[in-house]
Amino acid sequence: MKNMFGSFGYLALAGGLAIALSSPVAAQTNAGSQPAASDNDNWNKYSIGVFGGVQFWKLTQNGNPPNGQLAPGLAFGVRADQDFTRYVGLEESWTFWAENNLRLTPGQPYTYDVVGLGARNGQVYVGPLFYLAPPSSRVRPFLTVGPAFEYFKPTFDATRQVHDVAAYNTLTLATKLAPALSFGGGVKFGVTEHVNFRLDVRGTYTENPHWGLASFPATPGSLYDPPRGSQFGLLASLGIDFAWGKHPVAPPPATKECHGRQIPIDQPCPSLQAKASVSADRTTVCPGEPVHLTATVDPPDATYRWTINGEQAGQDKSLTFDTGNRPAGSYTIALAVSAPGYDSGTGSVTVNVQAVGIPSGTLTANPPEIWLGDKSALSFNGNAGQCATSVQVTGYSTSEGSVSGSTYDSTSVQLASAACSEQRKEVKVTANLKNDRGATGTAATTIVVKRKQVALPAVHVADIIFARNSARVNNCGKRILLEELKTYRDGDPTGKVLLVGHFDKGELKKLHLDEKRALNAAAVLTAATGICSNFNVSQVLVQSIGEDQSGELKPHFCESSVTERASDRINARDKRAEYRRVEVWWIPTCTEVPASAAGAKDAGSAGVAAIGCPK
Repeated sequence: MKNMFGSFGYLALAGGLAIALSSPVAAQTNAGSQPAASDNDNWNKYSIGVFGGVQFWKLTQNGNPPNGQLAPGLAFGVRADQDFTRYVGLEESWTFWAENNLRLTPGQPYTYDVVGLGARNGQVYVGPLFYLAPPSSRVRPFLTVGPAFEYFKPTFDATRQVHDVAAYNTLTLATKLAPALSFGGGVKFGVTEHVNFRLDVRGTYTENPHWGLASFPATPGSLYDPPRGSQFGLLASLGIDFAWGKHPVAPPPATKECHGRQIPIDQPCPSLQAKASVSADRTTVCPGEPVHLTATVDPPDATYRWTINGEQAGQDKSLTFDTGNRPAGSYTIALAVSAPGYDSGTGSVTVNVQAVGIPSGTLTANPPEIWLGDKSALSFNGNAGQCATSVQVTGYSTSEGSVSGSTYDSTSVQLASAACSEQRKEVKVTANLKNDRGATGTAATTIVVKRKQVALPAVHVADIIFARNSARVNNCGKRILLEELKTYRDGDPTGKVLLVGHFDKGELKKLHLDEKRALNAAAVLTAATGICSNFNVSQVLVQSIGEDQSGELKPHFCESSVTERASDRINARDKRAEYRRVEVWWIPTCTEVPASAAGAKDAGSAGVAAIGCPK
């Protein structure tokens, strides 16, 4: 009910806007007058048109935190109206394309707080129009409310995205068809007898489409949409209608010839027609340049009245048009002449005052590619622009680096701290321009700043700790393998993992715990079933070195934050626990394998496939 009350509130707002925009003009049209002929069953009964605008959606989910908001976007459609009475009509509309992309919060913790997916929607509507002004009015506000049919559908790219990203835990997004209530109002502005412009504000109340998603998150990263809920939409649009259906106009009355022209037969002949022809010494000028106008008039003793765009300008036989304080544009300079016994005659000429052009040009860097820390000389070849004669550079700006005088310095450009290949970054340098007329503009160029390859070091991520005489990877160790390594893998998909297994001197050597511990850790990374990851076995190296503890100790304890089996719990106070370990190393793509990996072999050849996904 709360959502329904909100919907009617928007209806009232839309109607009020339509009335407020139209009432002054409508009042002038109707006050103190009888209905025009067009009101007496002689108006255009039918119209069809197109519209475009911006659509907003608000999601409410009945006590649940909303998840599945739609971003504002453009909408386009068609409308057809039938105005069978003076104040009531019928409208059918189809919003055939609306872009309101879907924003979802995935199950947390996850790499991203919000997942954006492409989504479209549309609406079919049929409802009455209640006009607040008669057909004779140039401005006709109206209200409407009625049933609609709303559909929501994901884009092809969005469907493919959710299918391809395993963490989203869904195979597809569903198209939703649902009934809706549409309401709102607007104003039609009559431009010509057959053309109307219109402004509409429409609200839509419908149920939440849910997109075929689960109601609650199942895993970190999974997409979901809580149950129930409703969507409230608001569409503001501009449109144009083409109208027809008015009764044919009666044939013109009989005429007679008078002074070489036709007039109604029952009217006396009017006076003779005065004539005026206007000429200008030039019709296209820049601001500040005067234009001299003269006229040829019949009869010669007629009285002159000059106007510039309808404003009085003089009564002399000639006129000088001063463009100094005039904005750029087209000016109609008209002359009306009158004389006793003559009807007034007119003549005109159009003078175009050009706008001062924006300065432009070509900015060049020499050399266009430099090493980090080097400099490049800037040169400019400019075009002053229309109505201007000169242009100069008033200063420079740059996306990175600095400019002193006309020299670019790349010293402060920021490049990645390390990379496996030569780094290149395009830097944009912009010259600020100003011409002698005061107009400003810009010219830009790009400079490529380079730095040679910088190798990345191998990283000792952590040590997985094991229970005494056990090779099982506990939940704390799985967190390292499945979560902490993911960040490295996402940033360098072709990097490798090195797993170095150890056992403590107090454990049974015949159990070969160093080898089993390394292989079980590799299985968690490569088995690609259950909770296990899908690392390529060729990217996982395993090594077993027995009691050798010469490498760095980097134990990882998390018994306070992870639930473990009783047999797998590791107490940080156990002084020997840190020696029952598997070293976990990340080796970036461009890095040599560290010395501790000597003799290591890939997990595939070590037989990891036979282990499966460890419990």
